[in-house]
Amino acid sequence: MPPVIELQNVSKEYHNEDLVTPVLHDINFKIEKGEFVAIMGPSGSGKSTLMHILGFLDKISTGKYIFDGRDVSTLEDDDLAQMRGTSVGFVFQAFHLLPRTTILENVMLPLIYTNVSEKERIKRATEALGSVGLSHRLQFSPGQLSGGEKQRAAIARALVNNPSVIFADEPTGNLDSKSGLQVMRILQKLNLDGHTIILVTHEKYTADHAKRILRVSDGNIISDELVKVRIIASETSDLVK
Repeated sequence: MPPVIELQNVSKEYHNEDLVTPVLHDINFKIEKGEFVAIMGPSGSGKSTLMHILGFLDKISTGKYIFDGRDVSTLEDDDLAQMRGTSVGFVFQAFHLLPRTTILENVMLPLIYTNVSEKERIKRATEALGSVGLSHRLQFSPGQLSGGEKQRAAIARALVNNPSVIFADEPTGNLDSKSGLQVMRILQKLNLDGHTIILVTHEKYTADHAKRILRVSDGNIISDELVKVRIIASETSDLVK
């Protein structure tokens, strides 16, 4: 089975008239299906740019990006948009929930432009919300939820398309420590259930839930190590109290 993600000599630079700004330099690594990988680095290290490339939000400048055995390095914007909609899910620091729709409707959003029937969309969204302990919040609006509940709804939305990879970009950045722990344990539980998780963070405590840590500095991978998981998820019923 090929790795779900493989980067070969990937570099990224931005051009503004005559100014060239290098951001990533000759990046090489593989991520296998079912891994939980934390990408760590200080602000300005290039970790967010790397996540945007992995999630089809940005393009590489040189090198090769292979996703699920497919070379996506030269895909056009429309093809990348399709990949984003079907192959990956995102959990962002700012939640990005629509304020005037219910939580159920928010989670159904990724399915709107698919061939999935409305009945099936409701079923999948309901199941995804149940998996993060929000079955009792289906008809609530985002404004009626706590910060931790909003992020759990965002995780459900990332799950609803059954993506190959879930990307979590600083998912605990707007949460208190208790809510942040609940969110990280849910991500860890999803990984234990077989989901591939890629976490971008600058917090060591958050990265302690991962099984592997890639450290980025000045656009380079400076270390890539398997780590002993220091925080173990309990049963789902304990995660969402």
